[in-house]
Amino acid sequence: MTYEEHFAQVERQFLWHNQTVHTPSGLKIRSNGTSWTGLHEAFKGDDGTELVIGEHSDVEISFNQEVECLRLEYYVVSDQYFDDVQMLLDTDGYDMDLIAPVPRNFYWLTLSGSGFTDFRPGPISTQPYHQVIDGPFRRLTISTSQAGTVHIRRLEWTRTCRH
Repeated sequence: MTYEEHFAQVERQFLWHNQTVHTPSGLKIRSNGTSWTGLHEAFKGDDGTELVIGEHSDVEISFNQEVECLRLEYYVVSDQYFDDVQMLLDTDGYDMDLIAPVPRNFYWLTLSGSGFTDFRPGPISTQPYHQVIDGPFRRLTISTSQAGTVHIRRLEWTRTCRH
């Protein structure tokens, strides 16, 4: 069975440091950073509400059961100028031209629970995009850098079945 959260029934609000929001689908969303994060009106694409994770933020999404596979629908908004973004890429050891569609990451995903922790770079997409993340895990933490904000439009997941 596939579960989903698209934030339609969640009140639009800022999330303060250490504030937790419970969604109708059973997710617990906790803001652990000191920068702004919240549930806001959609910026691109569909009308509705998105989870917006600001620069230098840390947001933990806890699932009520172990996740087998997660489809994360998102996009990234950056207010950095071309030279600023190129400087960030240079300091990270990248040697690339921003015109080429090369994967970049200014945020990180941490999958935890079920006895392990896995760190993954988050790919940049300025248009609505989806990323499939295989489990098992119980918590997803999204940590952002100074380069932009991550806008989560929807999460779809399947639970782990153990026999």
